[in-house]
Amino acid sequence: MRKFLRWVWSLLEVIIIVYVIVLTSFLLCRNKYGYTQFGDYTFNNIDLLDEKNIANAKNGDLLIVKNSNDIQKGDVIYYYAVYNESYIMKTSPVLDIQSDDYSYLYTVDDSGNVNITGTKVIGKYANTYAHLGTALEILESRLGFLFGVLLPIMIVFIYQVYEFVVIIRYERVEDAKEIVSEINDNEEKKESPKEETEKKNVSEEVKEEQDNSEKQDDQEDDDIEIL
Repeated sequence: MRKFLRWVWSLLEVIIIVYVIVLTSFLLCRNKYGYTQFGDYTFNNIDLLDEKNIANAKNGDLLIVKNSNDIQKGDVIYYYAVYNESYIMKTSPVLDIQSDDYSYLYTVDDSGNVNITGTKVIGKYANTYAHLGTALEILESRLGFLFGVLLPIMIVFIYQVYEFVVIIRYERVEDAKEIVSEINDNEEKKESPKEETEKKNVSEEVKEEQDNSEKQDDQEDDDIEIL
């Protein structure tokens, strides 16, 4: 049972570490427009403002837009627009495309014809995942970071320190046992010559008694012969 619980805790530690790495990546991998971006994929947690500006999006959804260079007239594209001195995401159909050797300029229908530079165009392919946007927004908040990142890491760290202390104490106990065992062995080695000497003295005394007994027997025999 104890081995099973240790195995479960080890698996839980791995899950916590992977979860913290993923969530931290979402917090750190922000592009210059303030959105999470991994390679060609841009993530957006849909809010009420996005719901009005992005087609087929609902509040609380997670929108993932893939970068695309194959944009033609009539395609609905996702792009960055300025709103209250910050960037938001919008969608509009492309009315016209102008290009040169270095850049593209897209004309979109955004309450009138508006020109969008190619650097602000995100792409035209997107997937929407219901309710995941709300969950990710909570996790990316300050409280989410506290309880979703710092607290799990602290739990894992405290347990690792506890396990380290237990191992150190166990090793000290084992070392103490080895030292006591060596001392006992040395004492036995020291006592063994003494015991041998005592045994030798005893054997000599027994031999002397036997010799004395034999001498007395011989003397008695001589006395008997004289008689």
